[in-house]
Amino acid sequence: MKLIRKGFIGVLAAFMVSAVTPLLIPFALDGDGNLNGAGYAAGVMFWAGLIAGCVGYALLYRKEKERIETGAGKRNRPSALYFFSNLPAKAADGIMIVGVIGTVFCAVNVTVSQTVAVIFLLLMLAGIYAHFLFNGKLYSYIWNCKPTYKNEQLKEKKGMGI
Repeated sequence: MKLIRKGFIGVLAAFMVSAVTPLLIPFALDGDGNLNGAGYAAGVMFWAGLIAGCVGYALLYRKEKERIETGAGKRNRPSALYFFSNLPAKAADGIMIVGVIGTVFCAVNVTVSQTVAVIFLLLMLAGIYAHFLFNGKLYSYIWNCKPTYKNEQLKEKKGMGI
């Protein structure tokens, strides 16, 4: 279980690397309007974080699929349709909603400063990634299995003569 938690934190970190790439947008073009090093770095960070997060999540889920299906509890809807299912999910969903509303407002209202638009884009991306992670079955499994993990750890220690 400890390995799953560390893996989940790694997946979250990979997605957050992808989410912070809008901060590089103001620095992505040189004086001639051509893409510079910051622009290329933003693209690499975005796609690397997104791919690493998706692959990492899929590997974690695949490795523990049977336990997740039984330990996450009965879920009738797809994970993407769950909202506000736990405390971190409430925060993530709130950030996502603020980010989506702000991003749409900035897209419609052209006079908004680029800094404000970039911040809302960052909030939207981070919120979307966190929404899927914290409302998903893997997090639900980790959240619901805390007491079981401690009991399993005690059993292992007793069995080893410690």
